[in-house]
Amino acid sequence: MAKVTVEEVADHLRQTMGHVATNENTLLRTRAAAHIGAYQLSLTQLQILQFLLQSDEAVTNSILADHFAISKPAVTKALCKLNKELLVDTKVSETDRRVTTLALSGDGVTLAREYQEIDREINETYLGIAQKFGKGDRKTILKFLETVEGSLNQGQPF
Repeated sequence: MAKVTVEEVADHLRQTMGHVATNENTLLRTRAAAHIGAYQLSLTQLQILQFLLQSDEAVTNSILADHFAISKPAVTKALCKLNKELLVDTKVSETDRRVTTLALSGDGVTLAREYQEIDREINETYLGIAQKFGKGDRKTILKFLETVEGSLNQGQPF
């Protein structure tokens, strides 16, 4: 196998990240364009819908903030859009007026199920790609991806 330089890897990463950011052929964009796309929801908002669909217990803003590791104001902002689009219903607790629980509306359930199916297909694609590599290569790829994620979390430009 030919030697791969650091510059080649960096260049390919730049090209791949640019492709992901601009490609209109991603599964989420193509499949969602007709229905999900009409709502103009962020990925976090779609993931909140999916979480509500899968949850067996009452969900509050605090639970969402903890689960998604985002601030409570960020949850509130995401929920405002979901409420405006009539995808989420809120219910104030009768015993503690400070507690509001969330539930999906009928349209919210439909949208969450559609997103869940798309998410499942995307995960299958990723698994198919990962299975093409041996254990040692997967460890290296995972270490690389964790490093990229760390750089993103530190606010480094991409």
